[in-house]
Amino acid sequence: MAREARWPWWQQYTGTDDYRIRELLRAVLDLHGYFGDSSTWLWRGQANSDYLLSPGVHTRVSKSGLTVDDKNITLATRKLLDSARAARLDVHEGAALPDFALLAQLQHHGAATPLLDVSLDPLVALYMAVVSPTSSDDDRDGVIFAIKKPEQSPIQAFDVRTFEQVYNQLPSDQTVFYAAPDVSDRLRIQRGYFLISRVKDDPKVTINVSIDPERAGAWIIKRMESRGVKGPQPKASTDTAIFRVPSKFKPRLQEWLEERTGLTTDFVYPTLWHQPHQETFAKSQGRLSPLG
Repeated sequence: MAREARWPWWQQYTGTDDYRIRELLRAVLDLHGYFGDSSTWLWRGQANSDYLLSPGVHTRVSKSGLTVDDKNITLATRKLLDSARAARLDVHEGAALPDFALLAQLQHHGAATPLLDVSLDPLVALYMAVVSPTSSDDDRDGVIFAIKKPEQSPIQAFDVRTFEQVYNQLPSDQTVFYAAPDVSDRLRIQRGYFLISRVKDDPKVTINVSIDPERAGAWIIKRMESRGVKGPQPKASTDTAIFRVPSKFKPRLQEWLEERTGLTTDFVYPTLWHQPHQETFAKSQGRLSPLG
């Protein structure tokens, strides 16, 4: 018996492997490039579809045996920021980074922050759904999330307010978009942006985005089935669309991406030769690191 999908995702179940891979690429690019769609979609790839759609610090708080709530997220984030400043990692090209810019830098080098990183480029997300630094993910299905971009952002790129000042003013039921200043080569290469929200109590997502409750009624499936049919396409009824990346397709998709787009591990995740201690620090503060 086939394993039931954890997510209400779209995938092509029938046909040869070549056909199914083509349909996956076509589906993702059709949503991204559909002219006339009023929504801009942000993209996120995860190489293991068993994981929640959740910022790193939410996972870290949970793994440390604490309740994932706004109070503990704020305390864990402040501790991370204070530790980074104590290590003098808050200076970028001579400028002292305020809290949110520093979080963006730390996030892109492996630290667990309340920011959820996304990209405007679906192929970057696909690469991250295919290639993982954790070898055990190679045999797991990956997943690509398309997340509707929030219309407005109350956070400026170089916002000088403290993390607590911004976080406490976030709307209770919405996710906020953050376009960070150019504090990391990885941020630029990945065309990266961020989402942040207050904690949402949901079995699958801990940020304020809505997903279809089950596969049968997922709007993205209806949208994909209507391709080539005259007339308006089904509208998005949630904030997200979800695509499955079967594990057996990962090697071929990686080869295709590297040949066609130039995306490689070295390119997407360049080494900080001039600041290797920053990456060491960030990784020591990752999702699975216990909170001291």
